[in-house]
Amino acid sequence: MNALKQILKWTLICLLAFCTFNLFISANYKIQRTITINVPAYVVFEEVTDLQTWPTWATWWQKDTTITIEYTGARYGVNSKISWTGIDGFGSLKITAVSFTDSVNTELNFEGMPPVYGIWNFKETDEGTYITWRMKGEMPFFMRFMTMFFNDMLGPDIEAGLQALKAKCESMPSR
Repeated sequence: MNALKQILKWTLICLLAFCTFNLFISANYKIQRTITINVPAYVVFEEVTDLQTWPTWATWWQKDTTITIEYTGARYGVNSKISWTGIDGFGSLKITAVSFTDSVNTELNFEGMPPVYGIWNFKETDEGTYITWRMKGEMPFFMRFMTMFFNDMLGPDIEAGLQALKAKCESMPSR
C-alpha cells in the first residue's frame, strides 16, 4: 500500500510539473526560411501555386514513398488542394489566398492536429527572386512543449524543399 501511495504521489507531482511547465510556454510557433532563386518571380510563383508540382520538390514526398495523392479544386491558385494518405496518416494542403507574384497563403492539415498556416513571399531582386517560406500555428495546451522543437524538426525540411525548388526552377529552360 505504501508503494502505491508513492507511485500516486510522484505521478501527481510529475503531472503538476508538466502542466505548470506548459503554462509558461507559448502555444504559438513560427518557422521561417529564405532563399534566393536566380529566376524571375513568376517562375517560382507558378511552381508554388501548382500543387501538382509539389511532390517533385517538397521533401515530404521523398521521405514516404507509400503516399497516395488526390488533387481537387483548381489546378492553380486559390482553392487548389492536394490530399494524401501515407505511413503517418492523412493530410491535406490547400491554397487559401494568392496575391499575384507577391505572396501565397496555404493551410496544411494533418489528421488529429491543429492547422498549420504557410505564408510564401516573393520579392524580385537583382540576383533573382528572394523567397521567404513561413509556417505558423498554435498547439493545444498539453502539446505546447513541442513548440520548442519545431524549428529544429521542421526547419531542415523547409530548407531542403527550398533548395530543391531552387534547383528545379533554375534548371528550367528560359522563357
